[in-house]
Amino acid sequence: MTVPYLMEDRREAGRLVAKVDADEWVRTYLEPVLPAAPGARVLDVGAGPGHIAEAVLRARPVAEVVAFDGNPERLAAGRPGAAGLSRRSGDARALPFDDGSFDVVYSRLMLQYVAERDVAVSEMARVTRPGGTVVLFDLDGQLVWHDPLGPELRALLDPVTAALAAAGFDPHTGRRLYGLARRAGLTDLDVRVDPYHLIAGRIDPVQRAQWELKLDIARPLIARALGSPEAGEEAVAAFLAHLDSEETLTYSVAFTVTGRRV
Repeated sequence: MTVPYLMEDRREAGRLVAKVDADEWVRTYLEPVLPAAPGARVLDVGAGPGHIAEAVLRARPVAEVVAFDGNPERLAAGRPGAAGLSRRSGDARALPFDDGSFDVVYSRLMLQYVAERDVAVSEMARVTRPGGTVVLFDLDGQLVWHDPLGPELRALLDPVTAALAAAGFDPHTGRRLYGLARRAGLTDLDVRVDPYHLIAGRIDPVQRAQWELKLDIARPLIARALGSPEAGEEAVAAFLAHLDSEETLTYSVAFTVTGRRV
């Protein structure tokens, strides 16, 4: 099943766009595998408002790009589609496309919210043409790696991560991608690991504003996990205090697994 997205909020589309340089992400992780031939077809699974898909089209203006997401309202929050970009909504476990429809299929930060990840990756492989490429990008250690991890911060993280795990969310999805790709029958696998969140000492103002928004959107879930809005407020304050300290480290990594469909 798909875990109810914990960040469902009218502000979330804007947050997703603001947190990443979409053109740089495409240059780093996708451009080496994007065909240059006119009419090449690319599918973004879990596209959010479609900001990465738009960057793919900027990198390959002669391509056909499909932004696919489970939430039609989030898709609609993106900019009006340029020629070559279409938007579709539906279930990542049952992609509404024929076998071998795309030259490149990718997902970015989507699989961590899908309990049936094997099904979703097998679907991504199915709709990729033989010889085409699947790119999986997801995080490992999101929300859980901090030093020092004091009692106040642990009081926030333990119940919140337990509640997410019970719903199917996996903060260590990144390390699962290699096995997921193998079980989907992908070959010639390439694995890359990069820092993602890396906050050493006091967080900078831009990153802090992004975390404040993320925590504000997640407040209802935090309050439910901790038993009351008051406990949730105390936990959010403790987390921000951790990020503001010169003595602390917070980090996670991003795995990228690229494979070819036989």
